[in-house]
Amino acid sequence: HTCAMRRAIARARVRKKTPWHHFVVIVAALVASARAGDDDEVQHSESSAILDDHARALEQLIAQPTHTAPLVKDAFVKLANQARHAPTLRELREKALTVGSGTVEQALAEDDIEGADERDRWIAAREALYALSALGKVGLVDEDAFVGETASGEDDYGAFERLTETGSETWYQSALERAALMGDDWARTALGFRLWKGFDGVEKDEERALSMLRDVATTGLGRGPTTYELEAPSGAEWLRDRDRDAGWYSESIAAKAADQVAMEIDAAARGDDGAHAQLGYRALVGGRGVEQNERAAFEHFVEAAHRRGGGLPEAHYNLGFMYMNGMGTEKNYTAAREEFLRAISKGQIAPAYNGLGVLAFNGLASEQNYTEAMLYFTAASKLEDPDGYFNLAQMYTAGHGVEANATYGLEIMEKASELGHWRAPYELGMVYALGEVVEKNVTKAARYFHIFIEERFNWAEHRNEAIEEVLLHQNPWGALVRYALVSSLGSESAANNVAWLLRKTDAYTSENKFELAARMLREIIYCYESPEARVDLAGLLSERKVRPDLTFDLKDHYDQLVPNASTYEIAATGHLSVAAFGEKPYAEALVNLGWAHLFGRGVAINASRSLELFTAGAAASETSYEATPCVFAIVMTKVWLFAAAASRSLSFGSLGLPAEHFSALPTPKLNFSTVRGFMAVRILRLIEVIERYVLFGLSLALAGVLAYRAMLPSR
Repeated sequence: HTCAMRRAIARARVRKKTPWHHFVVIVAALVASARAGDDDEVQHSESSAILDDHARALEQLIAQPTHTAPLVKDAFVKLANQARHAPTLRELREKALTVGSGTVEQALAEDDIEGADERDRWIAAREALYALSALGKVGLVDEDAFVGETASGEDDYGAFERLTETGSETWYQSALERAALMGDDWARTALGFRLWKGFDGVEKDEERALSMLRDVATTGLGRGPTTYELEAPSGAEWLRDRDRDAGWYSESIAAKAADQVAMEIDAAARGDDGAHAQLGYRALVGGRGVEQNERAAFEHFVEAAHRRGGGLPEAHYNLGFMYMNGMGTEKNYTAAREEFLRAISKGQIAPAYNGLGVLAFNGLASEQNYTEAMLYFTAASKLEDPDGYFNLAQMYTAGHGVEANATYGLEIMEKASELGHWRAPYELGMVYALGEVVEKNVTKAARYFHIFIEERFNWAEHRNEAIEEVLLHQNPWGALVRYALVSSLGSESAANNVAWLLRKTDAYTSENKFELAARMLREIIYCYESPEARVDLAGLLSERKVRPDLTFDLKDHYDQLVPNASTYEIAATGHLSVAAFGEKPYAEALVNLGWAHLFGRGVAINASRSLELFTAGAAASETSYEATPCVFAIVMTKVWLFAAAASRSLSFGSLGLPAEHFSALPTPKLNFSTVRGFMAVRILRLIEVIERYVLFGLSLALAGVLAYRAMLPSR
């Protein structure tokens, strides 16, 4: 079924990362002509009043401006009432003991569900359980809110009572397990992730996690194209980058902005090849300000490829793809081959090599020729094409045109997965789960299945919806709800954005908002070893907005702590040191440790150490916006130390820096015979210092302008 909850939190399908992208990506297609059809159950779900009511409850929850709005309580109560139609956890567990693994939902459906309405109540109940579980885990569900009348006047007596019928588990853990046993794919993914990692009150059980994630991945295998992808998955966008990069913008929003589409249409009318190619892409995938229309896409690609002075090599590839699959035109394998060859001759387009390999492997434009296919797939892989790697791995594994070598095939398949091939993670998960080609590795298998599930179930789509709530609709509460629903699945970026929204916005204004953010950051650190989360948690601890967790925050100690450091400082610097000196040093952590040494925040006061850390941060930076704070810190520290030394020489103090920086340079004692002589010398020195301040101020301003220009994205 297409879930009502998923329909409620997903509108536009924006998954491509780069706005001006002219490729249509062929994925892992050895049989390139098959196309996935629509699920018959989608139509039933969309015409169901029960599931529509469930979707409206979620839309109502997301649309509110703040968590204190009366309709938020009303939406929570509606979800709780829908969840009451689910069996209890005890009933579900007892039923699970009588059936084999992976068949619990089917057995329950056969015994307990009769008719379409009952089936829809079942779906609405399990989705409501998952939604309440995900939001409850973050701490957004106020249990006291279920007492009294709702904004709509409904009597909600007992709405929360059955939801909280649990044993040793918290109510949201129980709700998650109930939804998973009822067959909800998101709930099974979330529970499988907890079993894999062993957190949130769930005992680690990798074998059970593998079984659950493999079942969901197998279900996902049938979702969408099985031989090609029209869109590449978008990269995850982190809201915390808004605080660090002056040139940051959301690429998912920019890709479908109305003014962007209008600009492309105008440019295409004036004969711009790139605009035609982009409009063709939009028309092919739909949902980007242009209605999906394969014929219109084909015509745009023809314009971009043939009618404007030679055309774009990418457009030739796209035409070949459409000829090969019969999209917007009749299938013509000969024409497809010709277009692929033009794309290669004009631009060495990697997917075009893969397309030629697909034709040769299947004998579509000429006789089947494994040797030729191998050559083309190899050429594509040398240009870092994920499809070329995947198809090459398939040939080595099966021994098509080459001696079978499953071990080498596995190595190539892992490269395809690294480059983002949609099906490679599933194949790798099966290899490591079965343990036939290589030794069984449950941890690797679970990881690959989890990667595959993220792509197949369109997490990126829901993350894009959430970022729109923040940037377009100015609704941080709606974004917080959306991100919470995805973060429960095991999405690092969504979890980090939940923590950012709790820390930086008024999406949730209860007194415990920072503690909730800290709890989320600790989970991110535990599950992903995230240096970003360590820096953010260190910030909360150093500002004393949250209390240290004695069992988690004090596991790592920085080796330059002072004896009188507070528990907060020990915890904060411990997290920073792990992020700063790990296998891959993190620039932001190095800079923050440098400032701690400059001001003596729980560590030894040492300006030389500060400058050393700032320099190391600049060296570890991967982007200009990461390097800029490091360079600024170096310049600022040197100017500040010089100015403070001059100020101390005039008995004006150290300008906010600790006096320990100047212990080796005692303040000079001036011996004058008269007060008048002393004042004259002091005035002259003051004039000299002012001149130096002006000079350094101008230098600092110039450095700031240059740093800002370096942070601006190239256009």
